[in-house]
Amino acid sequence: MLQTYPHVRSIIVTGVTLLSLFVSSCGEKPEALSDTTDFEITKDTITSETRINFDLIRVNIPSPGIMSKKLSAAKIGYNKNFLLPTGKRSNFVTNYQKAIGIGAFGADIGLAAANNQTQDALDDLDAAGKLAAELGIGNALDPELSKKILANINQPDTIQHLLDRAFDKAERNLRSNQRVAASVLMVAAGWVEGLYTSLESVNANNGGGENTKNIYKAISAHCHAFEYVFQLLYQYKSNADCAKLLQELEPVKTTLLAYGKSGCDADTLPKLRETITTLRNKITT
Repeated sequence: MLQTYPHVRSIIVTGVTLLSLFVSSCGEKPEALSDTTDFEITKDTITSETRINFDLIRVNIPSPGIMSKKLSAAKIGYNKNFLLPTGKRSNFVTNYQKAIGIGAFGADIGLAAANNQTQDALDDLDAAGKLAAELGIGNALDPELSKKILANINQPDTIQHLLDRAFDKAERNLRSNQRVAASVLMVAAGWVEGLYTSLESVNANNGGGENTKNIYKAISAHCHAFEYVFQLLYQYKSNADCAKLLQELEPVKTTLLAYGKSGCDADTLPKLRETITTLRNKITT
């Protein structure tokens, strides 16, 4: 298991650089991002240092929505069967399971939205919203969000933007109220689910073809981000739930970091797919 992370300074530089690139590439004006300060201010609000440390690691973990857009652009077919069944929501009874569920359903929303499958996106949003309400962050994923999505039903980019902002708000309000562990679990589960659905989609596309070259590069980058997922959980290993997920990730660490370094292709897809499928099924059961 990783013991220390001496490269925190490089993470800070990378985080700030990526954040700057994100803002400039999206063309957002500073005032358009003002809702990033809508933290719940309570007597147990976490320290700014803790929040900054979280954000500097978090920015290195790609949003599942990015991969979903690339799959759609590559015309890799959508299959609802790859999503986490919304009926499983009622099986998530502990805070650990609920946070995992929100992260997984959140990733699935992005895939459905990127493929103009609005009803599937709304179904996943409903499942995530109910779990969020049980964790005390239902205001981020409320019926108003569904109305906005329906109003923009023919604009997948707008829908993805609404979803990204809603999940960002959900994460922020978890962090602002001494529930940072749940936020960490959401991020990690979303990362796992995003990689799982991507691999299943590529596999269904026969694992090859000219249109998958860039997808394999994106998958490799997603695997590389495992280092930051692991690191984020490690930062909060004193929490029992984070320690539990950390233990589940430990057996796949070597495999995922190797694919993140050397890349992957149609030949290595079966092994990677087997690894992630086992992990995904374990944490969402």
